[in-house]
Formats: sequence, C-alpha cells, structure tokens
Amino acid sequence: MTTHQNAKRKPVTALLGNVTLLIALLLTTSAAASDMERATDLRNLAGNGDGQPTLIMFASSSCPYCDRAEQRHLGPMAQDPAFAGVHIRKVMLDREDVRDFDGDTMPGSALGRNYGVRVVPTIMAFDADGRPAGRPLVGIPNEELYRSQIRVRIEAARNGAGDPSS
Repeated sequence: MTTHQNAKRKPVTALLGNVTLLIALLLTTSAAASDMERATDLRNLAGNGDGQPTLIMFASSSCPYCDRAEQRHLGPMAQDPAFAGVHIRKVMLDREDVRDFDGDTMPGSALGRNYGVRVVPTIMAFDADGRPAGRPLVGIPNEELYRSQIRVRIEAARNGAGDPSS
C-alpha cells in the first residue's frame, strides 16, 4: 500500500517540479530580456547620424555592483521613453573586442584603460560625435542619487557640456 501511495505522489511531484522549472525559465528569460545591449562598435553608434549621445557602463562579469547598476538603474532607463534615442550600452572589460569611436579595435580592457577606467562600474557619457562629456561616474557612490547622477551625464552629452558638477 505504501508503494501505491508513492506511485500516486510521483506524478504530482513530477508535475510540481516541471511547473517550478517552467517558472524559473520564464523568470530567467524575462531577466535576460532586460539585459543592456553590449557595445562592440562605438564608431557605428556615433556615426549613425541620429545626433544622440551614448552612455557606456564599463563593467566586468565578476562585478555584483555592475549587475546592480544594470538591473536597478541603466536597464530601466534604457526602456524609459525619456531616454529614447540615447544609446545606453555596456562594455565588458573582460570579454569581447570593441571598436572605439576612432575606429580602432581593441579588447574592452584596453578601451577602459584608454578612458582611465580603474573601477567597475564606471559610467561615461559621450556626445553624438563620440567625445567624452562630463566626468565619469565611478562605482555607485549613492544609490538614492545614482539615477539622477546618470541623468546629469546624459544631459551633458546632449548639450555638449564639458564637466557636470555631480
């Protein structure tokens, strides 16, 4: 009789396991859908003629703060209509090669070094021609003000301003 009860429980257990797996896959897919696009060709972004700035997060695959910046701030900003047209991308320092605004191709780590990136995440804004606009935003200095600090850099890039105060 015990064997018979276990036989009845196995299909229920298997069904629950399958439902749990399906939910996990759906959550993983939705999380992956919010991933920021990686930048592999900055020259193409600046040269596409749309007149929009580019915002780059220099990141590393082993950086939990990079994930936090992407998931809580930059990912939602990339989907916000207020930032439509702004090229919000990430450069993985430990992954693929990137073509810079000048057309030179190099590892992401070399590109980061060229811009003085020493800590990840570092966010930099570039005007429509690929020139740096404002100071880099290094780390997550204040979670409550982080998105507004990013906005300041985007506006500096849109307006061609050299160095925002925050």
